[in-house]
Amino acid sequence: MKRPAYLLAVVASASLVAAPAAAAEPTVGTAVYVQIRQSFAPVDGDDQCVGTAALAPVRRGSSVVLSEGAAVADTTKVAVGQFFRSRLRDRICEALYITSAPVMPTFNVQFAGPGGELSPTFGPTPSEPVTYQPGIEQVVRVDLDVPDVPDVPDVPDVPPSP
Repeated sequence: MKRPAYLLAVVASASLVAAPAAAAEPTVGTAVYVQIRQSFAPVDGDDQCVGTAALAPVRRGSSVVLSEGAAVADTTKVAVGQFFRSRLRDRICEALYITSAPVMPTFNVQFAGPGGELSPTFGPTPSEPVTYQPGIEQVVRVDLDVPDVPDVPDVPDVPPSP
């Protein structure tokens, strides 16, 4: 008879422990739709394109990391999603990631490649409600126009030495 009372006390005291805010929020099916206008390469196979340069992590086997949307890159992470597919359409590489995330107005987005390499953080990026896709309740559209080669500042001409 003491055992059920002890179990009830443990469960009751565990419910008093505060959960992190992100863990306490309900999550919904979330699609992260990525459009890469530069820094991608066509490939053969199930996928039609992969990211290059700073976007090299965007490929099969990679993940997307969603964090609280803010002007700074280092914010609380709220979800990690998996790469679903990529395709070429109208000379744009489109990639799709699927996850479950809290409903939030904006997210910061970062990509982690299969080997752990990280892309820059993009955002804040607004989310939008979805009503036309069963199981998906919000979408985060990330439109990336990152050049393949980083900008190098102009170097002034130096006259030759005598």
